[in-house]
Amino acid sequence: MVPDHNELFQQMANEDKRYRREAFAFTFEAFNFTMEQRRVEGFQGHIDGRELCEGIREYAEKCFGFLTKTVFSQWGITRTDDFGEIVFSMIRKGLMKKQESDLIDDFRDAYKFDEVFEQSFISD
Repeated sequence: MVPDHNELFQQMANEDKRYRREAFAFTFEAFNFTMEQRRVEGFQGHIDGRELCEGIREYAEKCFGFLTKTVFSQWGITRTDDFGEIVFSMIRKGLMKKQESDLIDDFRDAYKFDEVFEQSFISD
């Protein structure tokens, strides 16, 4: 029997204690959101790590607004590099695919959490 995604997310969280199950589930949802947004814009095909990080940012702001950084912190996510770790875990589990050119380093410093998830909500 093939485990459902939630079971796989929990298994990944058990294997990599840095992140909670919700971090894996959210990243998977954000990937699907990003791909759908790209399809709506007429784009077909692959997205790289930086593009996915931007999609994650947009999806997180829709889901959590100014609480995004707090939620991510509770899940063990403190930088874009963490999304790379999560995505490559999903690749190893067969939930996502990568191209030869995709590297975990593509996620490194895609943006600064403080600037994106705190400063963008500060009013002048």
